[in-house]
Amino acid sequence: MSAPGSGEPRATLLRGLAAYAADFPAEADMAGRFRRFVEENPDCFSRGCEPGHITGSAFVFDATTDRLLFVHHAKLDKWLQPGGHCEAGESALEAALRETEEETGVRCVPVSTDIFDLDAHGIPARGSAGAHVHWDVRFLLSPLEAGAAPVASAESRAVEWLEAEEALRRNPEESLRRPFAKLRNSARLRESAKLRESAKLRGSASEG
Repeated sequence: MSAPGSGEPRATLLRGLAAYAADFPAEADMAGRFRRFVEENPDCFSRGCEPGHITGSAFVFDATTDRLLFVHHAKLDKWLQPGGHCEAGESALEAALRETEEETGVRCVPVSTDIFDLDAHGIPARGSAGAHVHWDVRFLLSPLEAGAAPVASAESRAVEWLEAEEALRRNPEESLRRPFAKLRNSARLRESAKLRESAKLRGSASEG
């Protein structure tokens, strides 16, 4: 597996989008929209790209507590996963890792370098910036230190570890419901694998 951000960010993203479409066939249309945007806009990672730009965000999951890290965004007045704009030469994953640490004080590592979720959402005009789209590439991260105490940045009113149900109570938008469903499915798959392994061990013991 490649190191986070290895390779040219645009080429890395296109490979990731192709893999995402294969992994999540129901979201192939969304992956196709992302691919077309990236292919048609060589500066897709730059804030100067007027139609919109790639952003990177993170669902930080602490498996020891089954909680996720969320920030209360001051400007938007919403509870959201940490994330933001890409800096020059930065991949979406690198942006997600950096923004998470900047916004919460929690250092993380990728659970996988594969794309976890995709979301495109409109941003209204503000000041000199016209209306545009944030093409958000999301990754599943894990804290380096289990139960790490987060610290809110100047951009946030608060930052907390939340159970999925509580996070959805505070922000019930589909952009959170979809990735949370993926997390639940992953948890069920892990539990099924553990049960199968336990059954194998019991069977081996009874044969011995």
